[in-house]
Amino acid sequence: MVSPTGICGHVFDPRDPEKRFIVELLIDGVPTAIARAELHVAHLARDEPSYRDGDGCHGFVFNIDRAALGVTRQIEVRLANRGDVLAPPLLAPALEPEGGDANPAGAVRWLGGLRFNGWLGKGADATSRVRALHDGQIVAETMPAHWAHVGDGDTARARGFDLFLPIQFADGRARQVQILDDHERELSGSPCGFVAFEDGLARFVDQHAALEAQQPRTKLFDRRAPQSLPFSMLAHWRERFFGAPTPAPDRAALENPTPKIGVALIGERDVEASVASLEAQRGCEWVAAVFEGGGESSFHNGSLRDFLDGEAKDCELVVFAPCGAVFEPTALAQLARALALFPGAPAAYGDFTLAQSHGGEWPVALPAFGYERMLEQGFAALLFALPTPAARAAVAGGAENLFRLFNFSQDARPAAGPRPPHPAAATPVHQPGFLARLPRLEVVAATQALALANRAHLAARGVQAKIEPGVGALFACVRVMRRAPRGKVSILIPTRDRVDLLQPCLNSLFATVDLARHEAIVLDNDSSDPASLAFFAQIVQRGVRVIRVGGPFNFAKIINKGASIAVGDYLLLLNNDVEALTPGWLDEMLGRMAEPDVGAVGATLLWPDGAVQHGGVVLGPHLAAGHAFNERIDGDFGYADLLSATHEVSAVTAACLLTDRRLFLELGGFDGLHFPVNFNDVDYCLKLRAKGLRVIQATQAKLLHRESASRGLDRRADRKDRFRRELENLRAIWGEALIADPCYSPLLSLDEFPFSALSWPPRDLRARQDFSPPPRLVPPGF
Repeated sequence: MVSPTGICGHVFDPRDPEKRFIVELLIDGVPTAIARAELHVAHLARDEPSYRDGDGCHGFVFNIDRAALGVTRQIEVRLANRGDVLAPPLLAPALEPEGGDANPAGAVRWLGGLRFNGWLGKGADATSRVRALHDGQIVAETMPAHWAHVGDGDTARARGFDLFLPIQFADGRARQVQILDDHERELSGSPCGFVAFEDGLARFVDQHAALEAQQPRTKLFDRRAPQSLPFSMLAHWRERFFGAPTPAPDRAALENPTPKIGVALIGERDVEASVASLEAQRGCEWVAAVFEGGGESSFHNGSLRDFLDGEAKDCELVVFAPCGAVFEPTALAQLARALALFPGAPAAYGDFTLAQSHGGEWPVALPAFGYERMLEQGFAALLFALPTPAARAAVAGGAENLFRLFNFSQDARPAAGPRPPHPAAATPVHQPGFLARLPRLEVVAATQALALANRAHLAARGVQAKIEPGVGALFACVRVMRRAPRGKVSILIPTRDRVDLLQPCLNSLFATVDLARHEAIVLDNDSSDPASLAFFAQIVQRGVRVIRVGGPFNFAKIINKGASIAVGDYLLLLNNDVEALTPGWLDEMLGRMAEPDVGAVGATLLWPDGAVQHGGVVLGPHLAAGHAFNERIDGDFGYADLLSATHEVSAVTAACLLTDRRLFLELGGFDGLHFPVNFNDVDYCLKLRAKGLRVIQATQAKLLHRESASRGLDRRADRKDRFRRELENLRAIWGEALIADPCYSPLLSLDEFPFSALSWPPRDLRARQDFSPPPRLVPPGF
């Protein structure tokens, strides 16, 4: 039996009552304790008819830490070294924290620097307030602005908040702050200790010569406890890091240190503001013209051709932007330098801010180039530069809007298989930094223009695809649905008992996928529950393969075993706690695999309460890897509409991951030595990217994920040790990739919530292309 304090029972052999057995306790499939069954059981002779002539000393007790039991999903007791199951597995009871109910006010924690994040209890709404008190004085106040996933089930969503303290607290002094709700109740986790440094610890140490020897440690501290500032402090952030006049990029070592640049402004709004900002440009010569064509992103092809052959004929590059763009003083020169540094790049583009009607602006920080996002959002086509010959070629090819000008350079389809180790030569280059303030385009018209550009582009590539308008809040948005490639998919589902999870998982597959075309393989890791074993017999009759994979839980090895016996062309890794929601999700993922340079595809995963559990993996938060958009709910557009547009990421979760089976086997599958449970998916995706293959987050493929429902969380002491080893392995092997994720912006924060704040200070601002480094070979024992 199981209680809030432990597990007790007895075991004996009626043929040999004097024999004593050794039993072992398994928590979520992992052996955690052993005991000798020799305690006296007073009721044994009375309650067990088969027991006679013994002394009754056959009992055992396992004491379990209450906190550990609270994050446990399943408990088993087996005979040690034999594996005989003494009783069906037990589901652990859901325990409340010591002292009764959880804090009804909510909870808070320090994320680093001046940032605190938390959630409010039941009854909170969008008008509730959170206050920060220092020495009894209110120093900051905020209201809920996002969501938090708290606990399990369909009602686990709570009002979440971010709170930033005033900048004067960034003086390097250790302090405490109290966090209260609007009923003056202190949140769990408060008071919070914190320390913040103006521009980070590393820059603080740089200003003190006596501390120079500590620089490596300070850089590590800044990566492990990154600082951030809210988007609302954009003006302060820009003043702090870009307030002094930015010198024009040094082009002395380049062929033409003072380039002549053509500027094509598309549309007809606020020409005066654009021209005024051009007159302040430094480090270049320029000539500009305005082009109209019946829309904010469209133009008359002949007019642009005349400009390129006339006034701009001596320009080495042409910068394109919507009319009304207000350029930073070195914007043109920075784009020119980016192209000069990457002479094989077909285009260069920069970050920008979007003007708001009330006069403010919001930052749009972009990643290195991603082809899929270019198709579905045209993200890089609002502020970019083309070498003049490339611009002439696009116009000669019939380009009549900004999106077609940009995607024309990608008309050549990549060859099948991995790209070269350094595929970036033909990839557009990204120049980090907010180079201009752009007007907001009318979304419907921009979407129509993007759809036209994509039809021409995909036709030139010989790709059959259906293009439909999407829904974007800020930008153009289309859905590009390629024809799914022929081939069979082997769906691999690891499980250990938990028929309550596996059954709805499989039922959802039967309802949404034509399993006659594919195959489903359940990988059974030593299930012992009679109900689960009976269910296995049932599903075998429905065509599902059940393969036993024994031994301690090692997710990587279980998946590798499944891949070795699968017969499909593709592998779909699927957790047993994932449920498909609607038909078409697998075809959506397969359609992305139609491109020859795609190595893996992931999906959007939702918690049962509608919050986003997985929107792609971002490298770098706390020098690790984290899920994006955990603070959003289904239907949210996400930062810069990223939850509406399929896009490249550095990794996706193995809870739902599609990949080519032959490629998986060639790469050795998952690494069961370094990453038995955690980060094996990240490691695999980074191996793909190091070979020049792309990893895609297919946002329109949505599934429900009861995260960790099957094996619990990693908060127990034994799991913390394993998780720490796996994290250190990730840092040792992929440290260079963790420091600079090309699919993320160096202008955005690296705390637990990617895409939610500005990085303080910004990271590497050098021009970059989409490139991932190879793994570092770590000798055994290190």
